[in-house]
Amino acid sequence: MKVYLGDMPVELTGKRPKNGSKWKEDFQLTPVLNTDSKFPNLRRRRGVFFISTLPNVRSFACSTQVLDLELEIKKRKISAKIIHLASDGKDSWNEIKKLHPQLKAHGYSLKDCDQNEINILKTMLGVGVVSSNRLAHGLFVIKDGMIISSLIPKQQYGTPNIKRFLNKLQSSKHFHKIGKFTL
Repeated sequence: MKVYLGDMPVELTGKRPKNGSKWKEDFQLTPVLNTDSKFPNLRRRRGVFFISTLPNVRSFACSTQVLDLELEIKKRKISAKIIHLASDGKDSWNEIKKLHPQLKAHGYSLKDCDQNEINILKTMLGVGVVSSNRLAHGLFVIKDGMIISSLIPKQQYGTPNIKRFLNKLQSSKHFHKIGKFTL
């Protein structure tokens, strides 16, 4: 898949997963935000999970994605857990923790994890940047082990349009089965 960083084309590994496809793998990722627990087994976990992929958590766009996703889900009273994935190490999350201690989302790092496992994750979600350790911006919704919605913006500069993504999700048949509550 090809996306853009401004005018520059960037090739991604894998393909954006189709709605209705199953979450296929378990991952051992490093916990870095609001958890010491291992990455959840999304093949078996019940409920709704938002997965947010981030190229660089120290950037304004990525920190905005972290904050806006949680605020918008909370505002809409969507019953879900939020998980952020980034290539950055644990120290990169310090500023987000300091500036936004109210965040409930869990964050995981791909840094220092098994390279084969990282490649599987990047290909499965279609967010691996070819010839780089970074992830592209992406949003994915997993319900009871099945991907029900996904977005990999063609334009990678800036933050994904979270409101539009959630509007589309809320108008889908899957959303009415999710239910609502405040995080």
